[in-house]
Formats: sequence, C-alpha cells, structure tokens
Amino acid sequence: MQVNRVPIKQGIRWIVEGLRLVRQSLGPLSMLTLAYLFALMLLTLIPVVGPAAPLIMVQVLSVGLMEAVRMADRGQAPPLSTLFAGFRNYGAVARNRLIGLGFINAAATLLALAAAATVDDGSLIRVATGSMDSAELQALDEQLLWASLIFAALYLPAQMALWFAPIFAAWHGLGIAQSLFYSFFTVWQNRGAYVAFMLGWFAMAFASSLVLQAIKWLAPNTPVLLSIVLTPLSLILMTALYASYWPSYRDSVVRTEASL
Repeated sequence: MQVNRVPIKQGIRWIVEGLRLVRQSLGPLSMLTLAYLFALMLLTLIPVVGPAAPLIMVQVLSVGLMEAVRMADRGQAPPLSTLFAGFRNYGAVARNRLIGLGFINAAATLLALAAAATVDDGSLIRVATGSMDSAELQALDEQLLWASLIFAALYLPAQMALWFAPIFAAWHGLGIAQSLFYSFFTVWQNRGAYVAFMLGWFAMAFASSLVLQAIKWLAPNTPVLLSIVLTPLSLILMTALYASYWPSYRDSVVRTEASL
C-alpha cells in the first residue's frame, strides 16, 4: 500500500464521481444509506451507552458502505446485507480492530465536546443530542460559534486519523495504530484536495438550502411541497456524500493485489 499524491482539483472530481455513482446505482445505494442511518438511530436506544453507541459502530458500518460503493463502481448491485460486511467479511481480528477504532472515535468526540462545553456550558452537546429548542438556540449564537470552533479544532486531527482507518483495518489488515497513522498521513499528504472536497460539499449544501428557500418564497404555506422536495433531495445528497468517499480512497491509495 502506497499513498498517491493527487492535485487539489481532484477533491471536486470526487464529488462529481459520487454523484455519478448515485445516478448509476441510485436504488441500492440510497437503500443502504437509509439502512445505515436507521441502524445508527436504533443504536441510540441502547440503555446507558446509547449516545456513544453510534460513535463506536459507525466505524464498522462505514466499511460496509464503502464495500457497497466499490461494488457499484464495478457495475454490481450491492445487496442490503453489504452494510454489515465489517462484522462478518474480514474475520474476528479485523472486526475487533474496527470496534477499537470506534471506541477511539467516541473518546475523541466526547473529549472535544467536553472542551467545547467550557465556553458554552454544554450547549453544543444539547444541540448535538437534539435537546435544545429553537428559542434557546437563537439566544446562544456567539457561544455556539466559539464552541463549534473549539470542537472542530480538537476533533479535526482525530477525523483525519479515522478517515480511512476502518478501510485500512478491514481491507489491508493493518492494526489500529497503523491504520490511524496511515489515514492521517494520507489525508495530510493530499490536504489540498480534501479541503477542496469539504468546501465543495459545503457549497452543495448551501446551494440546496437556497433551492429550499426559493420554494418557500415562491410557494409559501405549502409544507407538503417542501417535504416532497426536501426528503429525496436530502437522501440523494447524503448518499452522494458517502459515495464520494470511495473515489477519494481509490485515488489516494495505491492498492496491492492482496487488498483488492
């Protein structure tokens, strides 16, 4: 396995490629995305550990999503069971490593949220868990901004280390420490492309919000119409976001035959 240097503009191409993959395999990939989100929601219902459970299991489930997109890129239709590939396709050692990465993700997230809570008295945590109403949210704009910046600054290195770590653990058989190191190094080596990738998705989200605002302005008091547009648009964009992770890996990592 070797890291490949890619140009900055490749980050935008990954978004285009993600949209192409969704168009090519809309049904299977959108169903897998729905199943993925539903599984994470169900995990929150687990007593005591509910809030942390999705942070742990997302590392395992993300391998299944990547496997599904890889299949779609090869012209295959991934079955719904592909979502659980991380649990059953790569052996007990890889599965345990993925769960270990999940605990690291949960710890990094909670530590970053705890640090952010020092400036907003835990408001960001309440926003993340959906326990803050809109009136409180509007009154805490400045505090939430600073808390969000602190969280982003502290969690970003962990996100870089975890970006490809599940794939390295499952597909390449690397240990936890190696997976984290190579993931961080891969993202850092191509940081320009990944910044372009993130900015491109922010632009997509902003453009989508403008479309929704235009619908509200042109057809006020029509919540049904808004829902008809919002639901499929959100699902398609979410699916394309997940699908675009695959080309980012495919272009950034030179794979050996053993890892194919």
